[in-house]
Amino acid sequence: MLRPALVDGVDSFARLETAWNELARSVVTCHYTQTFEWARLGFETRDAAKGDRLICATVWSGERLVAVWAFQRNRLGLATRLEPLGCGMHEEYGEPLIAQDVDAVSVCRALMRLLRPMADIIDVPFVRENDPIQRELVKTGSFHIPVPLDAFALNMRGAESFDVLLQTYSANFRANLKQKRKRLQKLGTLRFELPEDYDSCASTIDWVIEEKRRWLLRQDKQCPWLPKDEVARFFRTASTRQSEFGRVGFFRLTLDGKPVAAFLATIDRARVEMLTTSFEPEYGRFSPGMLIIEDVARWCFERGLDFDMRVLHMDYKERWANVVTSRIKYRVPLTWKGACVLLPEYLSLCLRRIARGATNTEQRAALRRMLKWRPTLKGRDRQPAGQIGLPTTQEE
Repeated sequence: MLRPALVDGVDSFARLETAWNELARSVVTCHYTQTFEWARLGFETRDAAKGDRLICATVWSGERLVAVWAFQRNRLGLATRLEPLGCGMHEEYGEPLIAQDVDAVSVCRALMRLLRPMADIIDVPFVRENDPIQRELVKTGSFHIPVPLDAFALNMRGAESFDVLLQTYSANFRANLKQKRKRLQKLGTLRFELPEDYDSCASTIDWVIEEKRRWLLRQDKQCPWLPKDEVARFFRTASTRQSEFGRVGFFRLTLDGKPVAAFLATIDRARVEMLTTSFEPEYGRFSPGMLIIEDVARWCFERGLDFDMRVLHMDYKERWANVVTSRIKYRVPLTWKGACVLLPEYLSLCLRRIARGATNTEQRAALRRMLKWRPTLKGRDRQPAGQIGLPTTQEE
């Protein structure tokens, strides 16, 4: 018989480590982002605010942990909010970790019953379409705010070698990669690296973030997590740690020792999962982003791993991917207070849907500009003045 239990607080969370690790060990498809180590790092390196709490929803079968879902509780304006624990981007896949031999529908229902009284709002990033937890989120609250995106991956199974896999792409695609690599190699020593030492990892993190800032200034774009120090702090700390379930990796392509492309990723027993990328615009004509994708894909194939390029449509992902899945990011009010806080965002979503069905492209662009304004809420989403944000991926 299943027994749901809420774990509230750091001390109770720490006591889950052994049971959580046993659960992760039994789930061969477990993402590194679903492990105890990832959640602990996320809580230790976050930008803490007064009143933040660590909350885990768990389900047990006897003494065996069969499901776990970890959150931090913080504030969004006047409301309390549950956000999954993680690196600070809030871009990890959002499903709970569930044993493979239990009824996932019943487990997800129990998890949501535990979490519903704990906050006014729940944010869950990028759950699979038609997953049991996705269906539970849709049924929860008076309304929900979905952000659907495609996720792109390169499945390595079925090919005899990476070169054989590469033959499934067009001749023009292959020739373009080969030509640009040769042209770049004429400028110096081109090297693909996965550094292991702390100094190299830290310098790669700093380079990726700084290049992303410059790219955003050129593109006049923003995102909520760049002004915070917690992301860089998380990855610097994670660079020194490895476990049986995975690690953080910092892939980079260097020319005479200087990075021309790099990305931050997780590496687990089943896949490499790309989190954020940057490239040196001076070498953009050589498509260094495409070249490092090729190098990482070959590295994955040699180790029997899939390559998950994750959410957000980009041209290079579409060209490389042989698997595309639907992911949905949810924000759901759990109380009337949460509904009041999210109502402007929900009404804006409804207006955009109406406009999409009733207007042409130019009219929709004008409406988007008009709807760009949002009320400023006091909480962890607030962005300091004069700073810019950072998307999780970038296009060459």
